[in-house]
Amino acid sequence: MKKLGIILTVAAVLFAFAIPVFASEDTFTGEFTFGAMTPFDAPKGAIGFSNMYTDVSLAVDDYNTVLFELAGSLAFTQDIATFTVDPVTGDVTINQGAMFKVPYFQLTTDLGAALGLPVGLKNTAGLTSLYSSKYEVTGHAYERTKVRSWIDPLAWKFQVGTDMATVDLGLGFGEGLEDLNDIGVLVTVPEVGPASVEAWYLAQDNADYKGKVGFDVKATGLVGGMLSVAAGFMDDMAMETWAYGVGASVVYSPATIGVSLNGDDVNTVDQLGIDVDAMLTDNYGATVAAGLSLADGMDTFQGADLSVYAKAGAATWRLGYVITDGNGYYYGCAVGGPDGGLYLNADIDF
Repeated sequence: MKKLGIILTVAAVLFAFAIPVFASEDTFTGEFTFGAMTPFDAPKGAIGFSNMYTDVSLAVDDYNTVLFELAGSLAFTQDIATFTVDPVTGDVTINQGAMFKVPYFQLTTDLGAALGLPVGLKNTAGLTSLYSSKYEVTGHAYERTKVRSWIDPLAWKFQVGTDMATVDLGLGFGEGLEDLNDIGVLVTVPEVGPASVEAWYLAQDNADYKGKVGFDVKATGLVGGMLSVAAGFMDDMAMETWAYGVGASVVYSPATIGVSLNGDDVNTVDQLGIDVDAMLTDNYGATVAAGLSLADGMDTFQGADLSVYAKAGAATWRLGYVITDGNGYYYGCAVGGPDGGLYLNADIDF
């Protein structure tokens, strides 16, 4: 029975990945980021994923697309989804604790194209979400980590857009105790001079519809392509808190230097990150990064990360060492242990 469960699981996973191969108009994308770290003290080691998913997009016809995400557990585990088959009825039961799940399953209809409208109009329903963007320009991404906001899960959203701006509206009802559980508005302006701007109001599971109000701005390729900057601010009306982040990166060939800073209502200045990446050849490079904390009661030096990496096509393999003393700092690895250590990391976006 156990062998049957393993076989069925493998078949289901292979089928999900194989769908796009046999349908040229369909696509699949995803991320794989895996790391293992050891300070040569087994209980303080770490292993796992920071990204483990595939988005499968199926073009049903000229106007309709079904998307589902196959996502794995970010923790490293040998548990595998198993199926129990009743020998009498033939009923199949999926056992709990399966490694893979489907966090998103949505239908999007391009109403703008179907109705010949002069503006873009897309309607999405199902198990979906609404997120502000990953707008960082540094490796630490401290300019984004306290600011980015979302509604997840969300039942229904629609998008209205032109070349000048896009507005995403999200609504959630039919679950929870309120008539309207979720409400969100996300406005994206791709070009304001050299910058892109985003603003949002996102309220999830709040009876008074108090949500997160925020904005972010990002500009790249400034000063002849040498400078990129980003900043964001978020006010959480439900929790009565606020946060901000700023970051900049400078290209000084062959190195790219990033500096990022954030803070909130508790610590006006909290995390400070510095990262230097040197692409020594087309395939090999080295990275040095350090994290500092200026928050009350925290160690100023959080840790440092030194690594070398090799690129083979879209994949990046990295070998490095993290220096930290009980702070759990890490940078180039998918996971981090309390005392750092030697690590191996593998990453690919597809």
